[in-house]
Amino acid sequence: MTRTNQISFCLSVWAVCFLLSVPAVQAVTIEEYITPSGASSPADLAVAPDGAVWFTEINANKIGRLIPAETKPGTSNGITEYALPEPNSQPHYITVAKDGIVWFTEMAGNRIGRLDPASGAIQEYDIPTEDSEPHQIKEGPDGSLWFLEFNANKVGRLNPKDGTIQEYAVGEGHPHAMVVDGAHVWYTQGGMFWAKKFFNKVARLNTESGKVEEWTVPPQKSVPHGMTQGGNGTVWFTQMFASKLAYLDFKQGTPPEIVEFHLGERKGPHDLIVDDRRQVVWFTANRPDSIGRLDLNKAQPGTNEGVEFFPLADPKAHPSQLELDADGNVWFTEMGMYFRGKYNNKIGKLVP
Repeated sequence: MTRTNQISFCLSVWAVCFLLSVPAVQAVTIEEYITPSGASSPADLAVAPDGAVWFTEINANKIGRLIPAETKPGTSNGITEYALPEPNSQPHYITVAKDGIVWFTEMAGNRIGRLDPASGAIQEYDIPTEDSEPHQIKEGPDGSLWFLEFNANKVGRLNPKDGTIQEYAVGEGHPHAMVVDGAHVWYTQGGMFWAKKFFNKVARLNTESGKVEEWTVPPQKSVPHGMTQGGNGTVWFTQMFASKLAYLDFKQGTPPEIVEFHLGERKGPHDLIVDDRRQVVWFTANRPDSIGRLDLNKAQPGTNEGVEFFPLADPKAHPSQLELDADGNVWFTEMGMYFRGKYNNKIGKLVP
């Protein structure tokens, strides 16, 4: 064997060994569906018990419904839109109750909306505090609808039987995302980062006693943003400016330990959800625009071990909220930079 052949042989062996030593990246499939209204800016979405995906169109002033079995990627097939009664209401967050009724917040309209899927009829309920700017909304264990008043620094509760609304004042910080867990409402307080008004807290409201507990999330500009809960009751949240995912560990009591997972520089994680079956945490990221995954079997606190990103085709998609369906598919909104006048009009689905 010549020296040249020896070198080629050695390089080939090295290359094979290297490839065998590199863990394979698990492939995913991403599909996108177009809303009938252009520049609609889908903001939030929720999966109904029947599998339908409901979403808000903050710029089109509509609620959308997507039937997965009727969709075709790259088209509006299977999507129906419902216009709100009042113009410029800016429907923002949405949830589907156990009985199938769709509830949503109207950020500019200062109302809570109710949509009956059977008839398409929409009812609206005025929030007592003016200009409260309602954000996320969730159903409680008793069927009440809990929501956050971002601008008023309050937590609201709507009784679906009579439409009455009760409000709870909380500390300053502009509550954004929430988890409802029994008698407790958890929420993030990241401030108004676009106005350079930063807060770095997560908090818990005891709805029976009215007691509010707040915990600081360093650094000062961490901007706690999205929030979710795992099947074991653990509360997770994103730190949008600190580029981390984190959860609260109460094993040693109160205050809790904040367990953090680094994502890399300036990833801008927005929302997150725990897939207990696959033991991963999915999240939306904006730098670059992608869907991220944290593998809990590989993750190490304080590092970015187990983190992967799956870029979207549109570099200006600005994925916002996400949800899991019964099959473990990840549905997400592509909102665009709505607050800067840059709109998008897609709903995405990632198939693991």
